[in-house]
Amino acid sequence: MSDFTFKQQANTSLREKVTNDLREAILNGHLPPGSRIKEMDIAEQMGVSRGPIREAIRQLEREGLLLSYPYKETVVADLDADEVQNILMPIRFHIEWFVVKRYLDKLDDSFYAKQQEIVDDMRAAVEQGEKSRLVDLDILFHQSILELATERTVMLTWQSIVNQIRLHFTKNISFYNLDNMEKDHQDLLDAFRTKDLGLIQQAILKHLDSDDNLLCFTK
Repeated sequence: MSDFTFKQQANTSLREKVTNDLREAILNGHLPPGSRIKEMDIAEQMGVSRGPIREAIRQLEREGLLLSYPYKETVVADLDADEVQNILMPIRFHIEWFVVKRYLDKLDDSFYAKQQEIVDDMRAAVEQGEKSRLVDLDILFHQSILELATERTVMLTWQSIVNQIRLHFTKNISFYNLDNMEKDHQDLLDAFRTKDLGLIQQAILKHLDSDDNLLCFTK
């Protein structure tokens, strides 16, 4: 593990706090892909027993952030280019396109204002060099689209992949032209404003293709 250390934990909601801290350490890049997760070390740093650490590890395995090998070790998961390009990106496209088609009437002034605020926050994050904040805003922009849907399957599908998407961006954000993030999302939002499904579909595909530009670094 790196020089990063975990903070001491309070006794209330201990399992959730341990899980949240371990998850955030992974998603913020403090524990990069391939890092070994040592139960004893983390327990000592947090001031807790190893039981909550094991429970947190099991939860993060289900989220796809950790991999445990029988009788060997637990490591932070990684994503290769094929996985991102052929699994995550198609899933993202299909659920987002489904929601936009079905809930086109919900793309109203309130929706546009909320999304525009996110895009504007991206500009500020770029200016201040807040890379982790940019990742959060990217996730928020797309999640806000999916939240238009009433179908439970939409959010369940999103929740099953969102941490892997976040892991992918966190790992590769340093290779991305940050100035393009605001523009890419502004272009997508402008397409939504037209309510032209043909233009919107092409804009979503183009947007995901710009995300795919990171793939050459995910080897």
